[in-house]
Amino acid sequence: MVDEAWSGPERRCGKRMRLPVAVRVRIPDGPTVAAKVRDVNSRGMALEAVVGAQAGDQVTIEFDGFPEVCAAFSLVGRVTRVIDPTANAVAFEIDRKATPTEGTQGFKTLVLYYLRHKPLLENVTKGYFEGRCGQCGWVGRVGERSPRCARCGGKVEPMRT
Repeated sequence: MVDEAWSGPERRCGKRMRLPVAVRVRIPDGPTVAAKVRDVNSRGMALEAVVGAQAGDQVTIEFDGFPEVCAAFSLVGRVTRVIDPTANAVAFEIDRKATPTEGTQGFKTLVLYYLRHKPLLENVTKGYFEGRCGQCGWVGRVGERSPRCARCGGKVEPMRT
């Protein structure tokens, strides 16, 4: 997939694979924002809807756990460039030294699972929604059957997009 907004030379380190999953991105001195992974490769990924990120920013990407695939994990890295300012799309490179081992392993497990079971991963998010806890303000993905906060146990309400 070629980024039409990017007109410079191709600088990808490897083949990219689509991985349409929702994540949360923490930018230093900024809020945690809901974003979407566009595609991934062995060293990084392209993200959409990362408002306020600039090239060089160190960010943390939080993945929710995927039932029967992997537990929740996070990746640490930096924004290497803004791909599409209109869609707030950025290129992200994983910092393997700063990322916990569980994060690297979780990312590898998720990507390998998706390679082997593409149609199944699309169904993994069914039965969940992005919400905010009314008591402590926690934001995350919860099950529709029991929408409770992972931090305080309070009731989680769906976020409006």
